[in-house]
Amino acid sequence: MAAASEGLGFTDVYIGVFDNDGMIGAVPGFMARRGPVRVFGSPLRGTMTSYLGPVVFDLPAGDESLIDLSRHVGEFVRRRFKVVYARFTLRSTPAEGKPDLGPSWKQQRPGSYRLDLTGGEQAVWDSLKSDCRRNIRRALRDSIEVEALDDPHLFYGMLDRTLRRHGSTSFHSERFFESLFGGLAAPEFRPLAARFRGKLIAAGLFYSDDRELHYLSGASERENGSLPTSYLLHWHALQLAMADGVSVFNSDASRVRSIDQFKESFRPTLERRHTMISAPPSVYRAQKHLISGYRKLRSVRAKVSPGP
Repeated sequence: MAAASEGLGFTDVYIGVFDNDGMIGAVPGFMARRGPVRVFGSPLRGTMTSYLGPVVFDLPAGDESLIDLSRHVGEFVRRRFKVVYARFTLRSTPAEGKPDLGPSWKQQRPGSYRLDLTGGEQAVWDSLKSDCRRNIRRALRDSIEVEALDDPHLFYGMLDRTLRRHGSTSFHSERFFESLFGGLAAPEFRPLAARFRGKLIAAGLFYSDDRELHYLSGASERENGSLPTSYLLHWHALQLAMADGVSVFNSDASRVRSIDQFKESFRPTLERRHTMISAPPSVYRAQKHLISGYRKLRSVRAKVSPGP
């Protein structure tokens, strides 16, 4: 959280949860200002964090209590910090379906690809789709090598060129990646690069805790786009994670079919997270127009501004 806050100019916030016996948990989150509006999220978009939500000991009713607690935290940040927009994302969709949170709340169920790593490397390898194994073998036959990447400027330049090929620019500034590479997220932050004939041609950013490996971002050079570097980078990241005892690989569903087909080649399970957003109707309307306008602005920037 410190790395994302520093790189994005957000404020990281930790809200304590108490009962009669003292503190029983906390809700981590980010706070930022968007024009005249103060927003809070656990997490906020842009932090490359799939979910946060409350972290609580001995909560009696599971998902239902976490959702109720999120609602109360939303009310707290509105009173305490004058927040207008509050957003919470939990790892899993509640078993009972969408709860009744009131008229100011909207709920979403973003997709989450989750690959079980507990069977070990051979079991995971055997479960991959045949085209995934074929592309990994091809990358190895082509003598593509994977190595640790320690240069945020190299990654940002490659990312910028990748996005411009698709008519867009990065949501994140170079400063954001400097904060990630600068040690605030280490040692859990795992940037990897693929080298071919002495040149770095692709990169992927991964992050893991003691339980889950997450894919954050990736980029590649145009002239080597036909090489299956993404397959090898992901497989190498999985090998490192399994060696460390990590049990799950988690990667967001993108709703871009070609990207999701690549992720599905590793045979994950498609599950659902649960996002709850609280804001007045005027903010929802403004958000819709701002998101649309920002996408158009990024497209224009990609056409008229030179890359790094």
